[in-house]
Amino acid sequence: MRGYKIYKHCLIWNGDSKTESRITRKVAISLINKSNGWMLRNCYDWDCGYETNFWEIICDENHDIKDLPSKARNQIRRCLKDCYIKQLSAEELIINNGYLVYQLAFSRYHDVTVSIATRDNWEDSIRISKDSIYWAVFEKETNKLIAYCVNTISGGKVSYNTMKAIPEYLNKHYPYFGLIYTMNSYYLSSKDYKYVSDGWRSISGHSNIQPFLEKNFLFRKAYCKMKMYYSPLFKILVSALYPFRKTKIIPLKIKHILTQEELSRLS
Repeated sequence: MRGYKIYKHCLIWNGDSKTESRITRKVAISLINKSNGWMLRNCYDWDCGYETNFWEIICDENHDIKDLPSKARNQIRRCLKDCYIKQLSAEELIINNGYLVYQLAFSRYHDVTVSIATRDNWEDSIRISKDSIYWAVFEKETNKLIAYCVNTISGGKVSYNTMKAIPEYLNKHYPYFGLIYTMNSYYLSSKDYKYVSDGWRSISGHSNIQPFLEKNFLFRKAYCKMKMYYSPLFKILVSALYPFRKTKIIPLKIKHILTQEELSRLS
């Protein structure tokens, strides 16, 4: 589908962000119809150099630990002292009870529109994902898995797609600090990838990971322009509900779509 893939009924670009170009409404509708999706998100003029209302959170420079904020430096060192970090296979993540980390991580989230997967469904999703790379944080004293990250690579871009941690260890061993520092060093220095990404502007806001990365690891916003396109029937629904987007009567999943539509109209 001309470089796009389906994610939650939406066609999104499946490659380096900088390679996506602006498309016409005609092309967008054609792609939507061929995919049986509901909508398409077109992000273009990536890293344009001026502020817009949409962006990708990236890091394209390997920062030495001495260049990071003092609090981040201390917590990185604490994590590396208390824990060890390594890549795992899909089966190793399952065997080390990655599902428990996944399950407990959800207890911290608010305004989540997805249900927690069952263990069987979670394990199946891990096994069938052929292009995912897994990193994990283990407590040295117990060899217990306390956090993990799921990454994918496309060209010169490494996407940090999912990060989960057991909440009780976040302020004890600071697993995210050690994990991100280790992965950034590996990908940006040892492997010389162009940049790592934590994804696009958060619509739901259920996680504070993006401000966390900007503050502690000097990630930055790669600004771009964004337009949403819809199948004809779904366009009618979005247009009808748009005036009510800030009301409490709108279900959360629909509200997130309407928020994205608002950003599209402002782009």
